[in-house]
Amino acid sequence: MTRRVLVLLLLLVINLVSAIGVVKSTQQTRELFHDLQSARMTHDRLATEWAQIQLEDSAWASPDRVSQVARAQLGMVQPRDYVVLGEHQ
Repeated sequence: MTRRVLVLLLLLVINLVSAIGVVKSTQQTRELFHDLQSARMTHDRLATEWAQIQLEDSAWASPDRVSQVARAQLGMVQPRDYVVLGEHQ
């Protein structure tokens, strides 16, 4: 074989290796993009769930609700000579 044919074969092999590398990196990019989209969807779902939990927590902990539960379920009543802290008789 002549030197020219060897150079052409070498270039062909390099070209094939390069093409395989491009296909592989394209596939990896698609997989990573899919993973990214899945992570974003999970993030959005968890952020919504967290906001709902915070809203529910604030509703359960509101002073009116605590007072209502104290009266209804625990039978608690407000003392008759109730004095606000900081006031003197």
